[in-house]
Parts: sequence; structure tokens; C-alpha cells
Amino acid sequence: MSKTRKEMDINLFRAIEVFMAVTEMRQVTAAAAALGMTQSAASQHLRNLELAFGVTLLDRSRRPVSLTHAGEALQRHGFRILNEIEDLKSELRHLSASALPVLRIGLLASIATTLTPGLYDFVENRLRIPELVLSAGLASDHQSLLNARKIDVAVTSDLLLNTSDYDVFQILEEPFLLVLPEGYDGPADDITEIARRLSLVRFGASTPVGRRTDQHLQRCRLDLPHAMEADRASMVVAGVVTGKCFAILTPSLLIDGVAEGMPLRLAPLPFAGFKRGIQFVARRGDLGELPALLAHESRAILRQHFERRFPGIADGIDYGPDYGAAANPLH
Repeated sequence: MSKTRKEMDINLFRAIEVFMAVTEMRQVTAAAAALGMTQSAASQHLRNLELAFGVTLLDRSRRPVSLTHAGEALQRHGFRILNEIEDLKSELRHLSASALPVLRIGLLASIATTLTPGLYDFVENRLRIPELVLSAGLASDHQSLLNARKIDVAVTSDLLLNTSDYDVFQILEEPFLLVLPEGYDGPADDITEIARRLSLVRFGASTPVGRRTDQHLQRCRLDLPHAMEADRASMVVAGVVTGKCFAILTPSLLIDGVAEGMPLRLAPLPFAGFKRGIQFVARRGDLGELPALLAHESRAILRQHFERRFPGIADGIDYGPDYGAAANPLH
């Protein structure tokens, strides 16, 4: 490949950057200033881009400039193209660096606030990793992000992963509890009577915890009428706080609401109990001993918070193995 062709390929990415800036600002002058280049250089990039694709991208006869149909098509693809390049740069830096430059962790939304301060301190001061990137979501989000290599590790629950590709460290197993309004004065040991007085507020069936709860209620032959569905624990707990609903949740799904002082009453389930696990998941072989160390720290942080926030039910939480540097993952 000639030098001129190589330079043109590299400049194509820069030209798309310039184009995307122009689409946002609708002025070549403003886009050039934002990118730290002259207006003439920005205009040349745009002409090169149009030449490379053989189309007109901008209607320059209008002020502010507008996009042609071809320009609209490139705009739709532009963000994805530039994001893919940035992801590639990040991954190559990750692979080539002698020390890990950035660690990307996915967290269950319900415990993200609880884990973030401790994990940040551990990553910065103990692991000496310069940058920590956190993303909160559902377990199903973590599965797709891990498979796409958008995150390095996850503190998550009940993923269906190929264990030949991933190491899975069990952090804890927690029971589902009956969550009632603090002012509820009816019986807590009769689910039929509870359902007569209050409506069930629940996770939607599209969420992992919602599906798990539905499956257990079906096994127990319970058909509980519900008034509200949500996909975040905070919204489910808020439904209980209205005084008109009850919920079926675990300590990790309740931790934020309890920390904020929401008026809740917790009790054992008045029917056969069930549990869910929280795991630390990492791609096998990518990070050496770091996943075991991070699993150990996540477990310690959660245990400290749970024992403080839920003293009456702390004995019902199984914290599993005490992982350390030499821990072996569960397969």
C-alpha cells in the first residue's frame, strides 16, 4: 500500500470526526474551533470525505448548513464508527500496557451505591489502577456487556454464561423477604390475608429477578394480584412506601431504601422461601489474580453494610468462600 493511500485511510477517520462535529454545530467554523483546527483544514477534510464516498454530504447553500440525504445516512453511522474506534484504542492500550490502565466494572443497580465508594478506594489505593469505569444495570445488561467486551468484570446475579469462557466467584446467597409498609397492622404470616389488604408491587417479567420471582410463585401455586410493575428496586420499594403495596425482595434490592430511612417492615416469607446468588464474573485468564481480589473486596463491603443495615436477618445471608489472591473460582 502506498504512503498516500495509508495517509488517506488515517485521514478518513479524522474527516468523519470533522463531519460529526459539523452535524452537531451546523457551522464549519465552530466545528473547526472545537477540534482545534483552521476552517480551511476542516473544509478540506469535508471535501476529502465527499470525494472518498462520491457523494455530497452538506448543502452549503443554506445557513446554517444542512445535511443531504447522504449526509443523514453518514450521520446515522458516524457515532457508531467513532465509538468503535475509541473502543479499539482502549482495548489495544489495555493489551499493550504492562499495567492495567483502566478497569471497567458492571454493577447491579441495586447495590451500585453501596459498592462504589469501597471499590473505588480499593482499585485506586490497593490495585493502583489509574482509572475505574462503573456501569449500573440489570444482570441481563451485564451478560451482553461481558460478551461484547464492553466491561471487564461484573458484580451481578444469576447469569447464564459459558463457564469455559468465564470465572465465576460466588459472593453471597441471600433470601427473598416479605416487605411491608411500616404502618401495616395486619398478619404477616398469611399471604392470602396480606394480598387481600395490599397489592403486590413487583419487578417486571422482563427482568431477571422478576422472572425468578414469578417462577417461584408459580411453583407455590400462588396467584397474587399486582398493582404495579417496575424494573428498578428503588421504584418497587417506593410502591411499598405508599402504604398500599407489599413486595418480595432480597436485602441487596432493599439496601438503598433502608439506607435512606424508608419506612419498611421486613418479615420472612409466609410460604416456601427462595434465594438468589450474587457473583463476581470475569473473562477467564484476562486479569490474573485481580478477579479473586475484587470478589473478596466486594464480599467484604456487602457483608459490612448488610450486617449494619439488616441485623435481624444477617444470619440468613450465606457469604460463601472467603476469596483472596489464591482463591479458586467456582465452575
